[in-house]
Amino acid sequence: MVLRSLKYAGLLLLVIAMLAGCTSSLQLASKFVVEETDIHVLILPPPALILSYGPEHPDSIPVDSITGPDDPRVRFINNVDDSVFVKRFMNALEFHLEQLYITWYGPGEMDDFFELEQPAYIFSLAQMELIEYVEEERFIGRSRGTQYVGSADVTVLENNVWFEFMKLHDPDFEMEVLFSVHATSDYIDGRFIRSEDGRVRFAPEVYPLNMRDVYELAYLSGQQNAHKIFNHLLNLYVREQSGRDYPYYFHYDMTTHQIRESGQSPFIEIEKAEE
Repeated sequence: MVLRSLKYAGLLLLVIAMLAGCTSSLQLASKFVVEETDIHVLILPPPALILSYGPEHPDSIPVDSITGPDDPRVRFINNVDDSVFVKRFMNALEFHLEQLYITWYGPGEMDDFFELEQPAYIFSLAQMELIEYVEEERFIGRSRGTQYVGSADVTVLENNVWFEFMKLHDPDFEMEVLFSVHATSDYIDGRFIRSEDGRVRFAPEVYPLNMRDVYELAYLSGQQNAHKIFNHLLNLYVREQSGRDYPYYFHYDMTTHQIRESGQSPFIEIEKAEE
């Protein structure tokens, strides 16, 4: 029923786009959603789950400051079952690929995949990382014309994923490295309190993460990466069919059945190092 409604909703998008005289790129995007239902991809799982810890956001500290699950400051990654985390990610990824009319193949079906004659695609999970770090969250309040600033430390968990993307039967297609990140964290609420002596302090109320949230992050990351794969192939189709590059990208929302334009690509494309 979900797939049928996706088909009809996509068809409506195509008709509306044509009647409204939309640009050819949007027509191509609508055509991909409606007609390109025979998409085949090979999904290769990561060799391992890298567990890392940082005392601050990893972009703001030296690489040698990143440690592992044995760091005494760790709250979560020392208790993560890496096989369970990866399996939950992969199950969500595969389930949502099916919801998007994408036929996926696993490591046990590689022979069948490489016998395909039509265009097919490889998304190899070259690396997956779960990193835990501490970040300061700031809060601003105003009272009687005065601004007050409060802060509280939150624990953040990020699932970083690197795909190696290749196109089958196309020797001229250069491999792309595609990166995505999804995160969860403690939730902080609070208020500024004025004491009897007139001083103002921030009183944080912390809703901490738990291990269930960690595995929910794995599922969310798998779900969202399935959508990113679909949108990456959608934009590749638009560019190949039109023979043009565009300064924007299309994103299909299967919940609202809408195609929207964005300045950001579905994945962060990692540029190759100069040789």
